[in-house]
Amino acid sequence: MSEVIVDTLKHSGNSGTANVTLASSGNVTVGADLIATKQNGCQRIILEQFFHPCDGSTIATSGGNVTLQNVTSSYTLSASYADLTGSTISYVPPAGTTMVIYRFNYQHGVDSAHNMSHNKFYIDSDEIVYKRHCVGANGWLEAMPNIEFSIPIGGTTSTNTGRVASWTSAKTLKIQNRAYNSENDPKMHTTYHWDGAASAQFHQPSIGITAIG
Repeated sequence: MSEVIVDTLKHSGNSGTANVTLASSGNVTVGADLIATKQNGCQRIILEQFFHPCDGSTIATSGGNVTLQNVTSSYTLSASYADLTGSTISYVPPAGTTMVIYRFNYQHGVDSAHNMSHNKFYIDSDEIVYKRHCVGANGWLEAMPNIEFSIPIGGTTSTNTGRVASWTSAKTLKIQNRAYNSENDPKMHTTYHWDGAASAQFHQPSIGITAIG
């Protein structure tokens, strides 16, 4: 069996640093210009992805730093629409992205019986009409919704489906919600029961993005 022993690999047209460096430990360092490519007939690849607690962290992305909201407390919904805390994010996808998937995970809790929320999804100031949804039950609902919305890129912009013609600068994505009424109001980011008793336990939401090319 043949063996090739090298420390670095560099393309002949590269006058700068090596494209690939092989350390004695076996670690491989790849140059900054590494670009994911579609192989073996694959038509879609993940260009960028993150999913993180809403703790105020800053996430480095190809389009610049993204600072997440810092959610540290629960609150009861009113009968008027307002931003769901933690759900807002401003993002620029990498070049070549054909779809962005927005993901938000949170605790939907109880403040009164028959708790129910109505929820809207926004891209900048536009509500995406076909993404309206309701979370609730004829009882004391406690649930942890995992919301995922796809945003196709290219073609004709549609505020019904969420398709955007292009995406080269930051767009703000968020959810707004409200209680069904003042008597059927849920509580966000908390349990009502815990360990066999009525016990409010704060749950910090998480948010994420997947960019597909």
